[in-house]
Amino acid sequence: PVSEAAAIDVWLKSLAPQPSPFLVHGRLSPAAERGQQLFESDRVACAKCHPAPLYPDLKAHDVGVRGELDERATLDTPTLVEAWRTAPYMHDGGYTTIEQLLTEGKHGGANKLRAEELADLVQFVLSL
Repeated sequence: PVSEAAAIDVWLKSLAPQPSPFLVHGRLSPAAERGQQLFESDRVACAKCHPAPLYPDLKAHDVGVRGELDERATLDTPTLVEAWRTAPYMHDGGYTTIEQLLTEGKHGGANKLRAEELADLVQFVLSL
C-alpha cells in the first residue's frame, strides 16, 4: 500500500550515515586529505560525477562496464557515502575493493595516478 511505502520513505530519509572507521578522531587522515585534493582536481575529476556532499550527481553515465546481460550502457551514479562498507562495487559487484575498481576497472582518472596518489584517493573515498 501507498501509506506503507510513504512510511518507509520517511524512515529511510531519517537515517544518518555511519561515520567511517577510516576517519581519525572524526577527521580525515593526512592521506585522505591528499586524496580529497585529487578527488576534487581536474586531473582526476572524481567530483564531476560524485560531487559533495552526498557524492552522486543523480545522472546516468556510460563508464565502459556494460556486460552482455545489461540492458543499457549507462549506470546511475552511486553515492560514495559509506563506500567503506558497501563492497563489492559496480552494478555487478565485479570489484571487491575501491583500489581494484579504480585500477582494473579503469574507473575515472585513476590511471593517471602514481601508486601513492592512488592510495591517498582510496583513503579519501573510504573515509566518506
